[in-house]
Amino acid sequence: MEAILKVISFFIALFVIVNGVYVAYMPPGGDEPQGIAIVAIGFFIIVAVLWISRLLERPSE
Repeated sequence: MEAILKVISFFIALFVIVNGVYVAYMPPGGDEPQGIAIVAIGFFIIVAVLWISRLLERPSE
């Protein structure tokens, strides 16, 4: 996987995580479950990018 795609994906994931924290902790209250779900999606993006890049960089057997 190209390095630039990894970097862009990490920045998108970081933006999603920060957005989730903002949703969870800013008024009005009651949005905590949605904020936590958004943060989880951000972490999933990071894990997915690392997993896919590892699969693509593995030499063919």
